[in-house]
Amino acid sequence: MLGLGSMGKTSENLIRTRECVINLPSVEQVTHVDRLALTTGKDPVPEKKQAWGYRYEPDKFGTAGLTPVPSLEVQPPRIAECPVQMEGVVHDVRPFGKNVSANAFEVHIVKLHVAESLLEGEGPRPHIDPEKWRPIIMSFCRFFGIGAETHPSRLAESDFMKFVRNGTGAPKVEPSVVASTGR
Repeated sequence: MLGLGSMGKTSENLIRTRECVINLPSVEQVTHVDRLALTTGKDPVPEKKQAWGYRYEPDKFGTAGLTPVPSLEVQPPRIAECPVQMEGVVHDVRPFGKNVSANAFEVHIVKLHVAESLLEGEGPRPHIDPEKWRPIIMSFCRFFGIGAETHPSRLAESDFMKFVRNGTGAPKVEPSVVASTGR
């Protein structure tokens, strides 16, 4: 699910094309991402956005200093520098919000690209090593990375994660014995 303001070009494009690429940058790309602040691909710039200081930018790749590369399953390009890229197809769009004008997009991922340097595990189910990937996290319009693990997680050592890593480890369901009390 993606939630996006309806006054931006991104919402308009998703509704029109029904396709997208979700590029997930790491902390190494933070200055590139920040160069896109207060830019929009919408021309003319909506009045409200103009009042907030936005300007029209037709070449966001050039402005950000990022490289477009062709996608394999959808038309929008991927960003070469982003270590995780998800090609997606929009399955549903719904407006939401009382005090905002926004859209909720149900996006199904049809192709996932992950930099090999982030992967761990051999075999058919390698996965992203959380100690290697440092995604940008934006909280209240400020950029953050992730720090050290704050607390060990029992879930990380569970059968669920064994299944994620290896495709095995799912708990066996044994038939239960129901005792009769004769009442």
